[in-house]
Amino acid sequence: MSIRPVIHVISFLLFILCLCMGLAAVVSWLKGDPAMVYSRMGLCGLITLVFGSIAFLSTKKRRDEGDYTTGLREGFATVAFAWLTASCFSALPFTLIVGMSLPDSLFEAASGLTTTGASVVCNTLPLRGGTFLPNGIESLPAGILFWRSLLNWLGGVGIVFFVLLILPLLHINRGNLLYNAEVPGLKTDSDQLTPRLFNSVRWVLRVYICLTLCAFCLYKLCGMTGFDALCHAFSTISTGGFSTKNNSFAAFPSPVLQWGTTLLMLMSACNFTLLLRSLITRKLCFWADEEFRFFSLMFLSATIIIAILLFAGHPEGLDGFPRTVEHCLRTAAFQTATVASTTGFTTSDYDAWNLPFASALLLLIMFPCGCGGSTAGGMKCSRLIVIVKTMLTEIRYCLFPHTLTDVRLSGSRLSQNLLRKTSVFVLLYLAIIVIVAVSLLCVTDGSLMTSFSAALTCLSNVGPGFGAVGPSQNFGWMPATAKLILSLTMITGRLEIYTILALFLPSFWRR
Repeated sequence: MSIRPVIHVISFLLFILCLCMGLAAVVSWLKGDPAMVYSRMGLCGLITLVFGSIAFLSTKKRRDEGDYTTGLREGFATVAFAWLTASCFSALPFTLIVGMSLPDSLFEAASGLTTTGASVVCNTLPLRGGTFLPNGIESLPAGILFWRSLLNWLGGVGIVFFVLLILPLLHINRGNLLYNAEVPGLKTDSDQLTPRLFNSVRWVLRVYICLTLCAFCLYKLCGMTGFDALCHAFSTISTGGFSTKNNSFAAFPSPVLQWGTTLLMLMSACNFTLLLRSLITRKLCFWADEEFRFFSLMFLSATIIIAILLFAGHPEGLDGFPRTVEHCLRTAAFQTATVASTTGFTTSDYDAWNLPFASALLLLIMFPCGCGGSTAGGMKCSRLIVIVKTMLTEIRYCLFPHTLTDVRLSGSRLSQNLLRKTSVFVLLYLAIIVIVAVSLLCVTDGSLMTSFSAALTCLSNVGPGFGAVGPSQNFGWMPATAKLILSLTMITGRLEIYTILALFLPSFWRR
């Protein structure tokens, strides 16, 4: 494997992170943070710039040298090491400014970039010098709050997407390898919107930015400050879930705002290709997509069932509000949408509802989550559909051995290679959840439900889970070993397993 092009591309990623740290420093200065905050944020940017410059200059092509030689392994290595490198450098502000330990900083940075939304920030988190954050998240300076939300936004469409725009300038014509390793979900012939990959990437980024602007305008009109509106817009469209408030969206009880956020989360969990195709052709082609139909029916069914359970199970009201049909329906829709889209916002502590069936529904939704080609995490609805159809086909084959295998998704016939890869993916997904859950049981004092839900939410990039990592809790109580395990789990889930597991094969590193 050729290391030079991998390091060269990652150097541009460090330059992008440097610019983002500079932007966070400017925001910190404008919001009136202490000089220590924006000066150290600038220092973090300077450190990132130095390492990026060293990586760029040491791998720069000579004048008489030809184009870089790249292949499939270079594509996977670039994506994997880009996320690992970005997580490490993104942790610098949490260490130098807030005073977090390295495992805490890495967990927070990885959670932000992978759009998981799990956090270790709380009023009992020990910081450098034996201090604490008295008000939890709201004790953080504005520069750090902005940096957390900006990490969500960068990780939403994939930081590699920005690098993909740079590849033509480097004369590296294997950008499709990075695209296939980065974009979540099944890969079919219709996934790419235009014949030219980089045009497709530009279109996706345009829609992503437009959705972010729509979210910002909605939040501003609904009464949020400009700073809160921008931070929550970043976290909503990226399905990241980082908030500037300890109570997340429960701090904003406006029904219009919560309904609007529910719609934005659902849009962000849909395949961006469908959004783009509808804009270009000016025809609504959502319902023709089988994955979208499954996702919509899953959301509607879970919302109606949970709303009925909330209305019947809480006659005295919910979260201090009187029992009304609208409030129960809004709470159920918001919590179902935030789990299905893996955003992680909360308006109510679903772990305290004392409704086992509602909790079981939300737990089941954490497996498939959103659609492929979106900013959502999870196994993806398309894979669940394919697995169910493959099972039915195999059962039918037992009765009719001469029947030809014909598994289709939205009318497109899927190859045997894709069916095999999907089946192995689901098995690996479940195996990793079990391995991580058992590992957490060995290194923490948490219960089986806490360990299982922590493994599931981190691999699916959902954020809050159940038990000691529920919506009203956090991950700050876990030991350093558990946080490092979950940090790697979040990155593995964001890159959909294969990209990270390939690095552990000895054959991957051989010539």
